Amino acid sequence: MTPEPTDRIALVLLNQRGMEIARKIQTALPVAQIYGLASRVDGADTVFDNTTETLCNLYRSGTSIIGFCATGILIRALAPELSNKRAEPPVVAMSDDGSAIVPLLGGLTGANELAQTLAGITGGTATVTASGARQFGLQLEAPPAGYTLANPEDAKTITSDLLAGKTARLIGKASFLTDSTLPFSPDGDIPIHVTVYSDQHSGLVYHPHSIVAVPKNEQNGSDDSIHAACLALNIAPASVATILFPEGLDPTFQTVRAIRYGDVPDNWKLHGNHNDLAFYEAPTPEALQTTGRAHGHLAVVGVGPGDRGYLTADARDALDHADDLVGYDTYLSLVPNTNPDQIRHASGNRVEIERAEQALDLAVQGRRVALVTSGDPGIFAMASAVMEALEAKPGHWTGLDVTVIPGISAMQTAAAKIGAPIGHDFCTISLSDIRKPWEIVAKRLQAAAEADFVIALYNPASKTRREQIHQTKQVLLDIHAPEVPVILGRNLGRSGESIEVTTLGTFDPDTIDMRTVLVIGSSRTRVFEGPGGKQLVYTPRTYETD
Repeated sequence: MTPEPTDRIALVLLNQRGMEIARKIQTALPVAQIYGLASRVDGADTVFDNTTETLCNLYRSGTSIIGFCATGILIRALAPELSNKRAEPPVVAMSDDGSAIVPLLGGLTGANELAQTLAGITGGTATVTASGARQFGLQLEAPPAGYTLANPEDAKTITSDLLAGKTARLIGKASFLTDSTLPFSPDGDIPIHVTVYSDQHSGLVYHPHSIVAVPKNEQNGSDDSIHAACLALNIAPASVATILFPEGLDPTFQTVRAIRYGDVPDNWKLHGNHNDLAFYEAPTPEALQTTGRAHGHLAVVGVGPGDRGYLTADARDALDHADDLVGYDTYLSLVPNTNPDQIRHASGNRVEIERAEQALDLAVQGRRVALVTSGDPGIFAMASAVMEALEAKPGHWTGLDVTVIPGISAMQTAAAKIGAPIGHDFCTISLSDIRKPWEIVAKRLQAAAEADFVIALYNPASKTRREQIHQTKQVLLDIHAPEVPVILGRNLGRSGESIEVTTLGTFDPDTIDMRTVLVIGSSRTRVFEGPGGKQLVYTPRTYETD
């Protein structure tokens, strides 16, 4: 099943000629990322080798696609993926000079509007082929945000009738209809209703997202309870866009609706009460978005080793859409400035709890916050600090969601660049003794070596903490043969990256710093010469005993 479209945009280039226009679009639409064919495009944010596979993956993820290529390339690549026209992402073909812009897919999810936006940026022409959109300036089947069409199956026939000369009669208010060129008449042939009620109507029925549900306790307000109450009160469930909790209440359920906190304005119309749920109508759908404070979101985001190509789609999405970025200044510098409205909050390296509390304080104000860490946030990083802060102050931060978005760790990056050294059992140990005594570190090193794990070493040595890496080497040599392979990965994913394969007996501890990750092989780890003379390292998936 195709997921709902997101506001991620991929500018897909198959040659260098479109780069200038792509950069212009990216400046105007900072969420857009440039994807370039490896053999033909330089300077892309993401490089790919297989065009069809890349287009299909973007389509499946709900990413809007702007292809700088012939329409036939997009059609042939995506044809096997087509299923649900109401859920597919916009797909637009564009000439590499930006003059011709053709929406191909996603007319019901914003493709026509995206094409017109692109035309405004490039000065080109958006070729909208949908008859209703050309004649009336809108598609009846695709209302704007803030409205749901209750009977989309009737939209095509009614559009045809209006194009054939029939007139429409508006019952209710909606600016997207009155601002169009639909042929309205007081006694029009086809009624178009704008209503929050669920009564059966002829013609077309649009439900404005202008109803707020107000629960009386933390447990009430789930989608099931709202649906049951709507049936009892004759309210269209689609019109209930927001759940408004009084301050101090924190929902204990998941919902597809927006959650806000505050009091209902005095001038909002009460539609009724049912099962500890009150329903009010806002003057406009937009009014719901400014009442009280929003539900907050804190995402603890792993940015991987640093290169944007290592970001997961979820991490990129969280970073691009955050109101605030919080993090150690070195790690914040790894995040491209794709959203000029973001506020960055940089701090020093050894204030993890303070940084976690700062991020939580921002999120509880109703902001979207990304707490940035390198590698994976759950591996010697900020996810633990956030959990520690939350546990220490129960009930202090309410009205927010906390999610951890995994990233590619330094250990994984180093391993992938040299083969498969962690292909069998492995463990990770931090050599830092700031938060635990060195005796514990040494004990764990000895135990891991005796168990013959592959060992990834994090935080191996700082400018002031030099003795530990020397002691580590000796602890391991007391158990392992000096020929055991050692991988040294430096500045992974950043300028000056290097991968060195050496041995436990020969690596020099004095060359190790905090930008280095070490992978110590087990007794079974192998080094060999691969295709093209490249040195490769792996640990067999089987463990043969004598």
